Amino acid sequence: MSEVQRALLREELKNAVGRDNVIEEPEEGMAHSLNRNWYTRTLWSEDREVPLPSFVVYPESTEQVSEILQIANSKKIPVTPFGMGSSGMGGNIPVYGGIMVDTKRMDEFLEVNEESLSATVQAGIGSWEYEERLNELGYTSGHLPASQFCSTYGGFLALRSAGRLSTGYGKIEDMVLGLEAVLPTGEVVRTRPVPAHASGPDLNQLFVGSEGAFGIITQATMKIHPYPEERRFRAVIFPDFSSGLHAVRKIMRKDLTPAVARLYTEEETARTFKETWGIEKEGSYLIIGFDGMEELVDKKEKLSLEICEGEGGEDLGGEKGEYWWENRYGDYYPKDKSDTEKWQSLLGGYQAGGTVTTCLPYDKAEDAYKEIRRKFKERFEGRYKNWIHAHFSHWYKSGTMFYVRWYIRGIPEDEDTLAVYNEVWSTLVPIALKYGGVVDHHHGVGRMLARFLEKQDKGSHEVLKKIKGSLDPNNIMNPGVLGLGEG
Repeated sequence: MSEVQRALLREELKNAVGRDNVIEEPEEGMAHSLNRNWYTRTLWSEDREVPLPSFVVYPESTEQVSEILQIANSKKIPVTPFGMGSSGMGGNIPVYGGIMVDTKRMDEFLEVNEESLSATVQAGIGSWEYEERLNELGYTSGHLPASQFCSTYGGFLALRSAGRLSTGYGKIEDMVLGLEAVLPTGEVVRTRPVPAHASGPDLNQLFVGSEGAFGIITQATMKIHPYPEERRFRAVIFPDFSSGLHAVRKIMRKDLTPAVARLYTEEETARTFKETWGIEKEGSYLIIGFDGMEELVDKKEKLSLEICEGEGGEDLGGEKGEYWWENRYGDYYPKDKSDTEKWQSLLGGYQAGGTVTTCLPYDKAEDAYKEIRRKFKERFEGRYKNWIHAHFSHWYKSGTMFYVRWYIRGIPEDEDTLAVYNEVWSTLVPIALKYGGVVDHHHGVGRMLARFLEKQDKGSHEVLKKIKGSLDPNNIMNPGVLGLGEG
């Protein structure tokens, strides 16, 4: 972009959103590029070039987003949507420069419909702010992810997010009733906020999970729930992971659906609960919790604990379960030096860390996890300091999701850290696909996993490409995410 073009674009953007809402200082671009993404943090920490946007723009309304995209489309300038930067999959890295559209000033809590149990918000509202407003009114969203304090509702929808209570309340795609989105050409789409319809394909779900490839979500109407009369948690220890898996599967089969069930493998039980919480018992640790009327919670908890006991589980009581809930964000927001060192590999720079999340049928879940762990150890044990463990934390009648954390440290300076990072993903994700799982369950695909998406379902990626070409003929919207519009 020449200086003349840049100056003209700057003036058009300022006319669209106001002079104070257009920033082009490189420090602003760097902060947005680094965000929580391991890839850009590694580039920065190793003194390599970090991709930056030419402008960071802060719209305050759907109309302003429309104006921005009309400008960008007419000039064929790439656009990258941005919420709060909590995604780790690289979908918000401005690899082609251009315009970064930061939605945080679109943060209005617009309406609550108490009779129909819905709330309408702008897409840039912070998750914690939304939940606090609902709680004040006696409601909850039911969507409480680890990124609670650094994420927006537009980001949740764009990446098909899941919260800690998704087993009971559903993922974000189960919560959206209607939305408003701006297409790459600047046209505005609004869907009606109804619980169901048979009026053709569901356009809500076209934009949910699209990661900005098809446009920018600017507003959403979401389901809400009365704040539960009773919220209760228990801890159970099983002799091994397999016993715990069978127990939770039976609980789901009996329609005793808990709000949360987090089953930790033996390795994560030993690492997380023994080291951090002083749990001396060996085995597989389960946190299970229920929301609702007290009588229903009593009954569900009683029957679920009987199933756990039948699989060899030992009830450790409510105190340890409640402790987990009260400290559920501790791992993600370090409070002291030891916590920071524990998660150091997420910062990048001659070390690597990531999470594989997949969802697959019950009959394949255990074998898939065991092979992922085995292959990781076979390939990286002895080469680098490493560890890998998992928990299973989102459950369905037909299958489950597991969350595999892996870390590698001590990568020699003469090796390419990015190549090691990519090698891990290339080792682990194909195993999930081999067993009938998906590329990702709730973190999104972004750029990091885009190369795997066309291998997931026969013919589906070609359909996505055709939709992309139709909605975004100039390929301006977040090119490269989901493997769409690259180059």
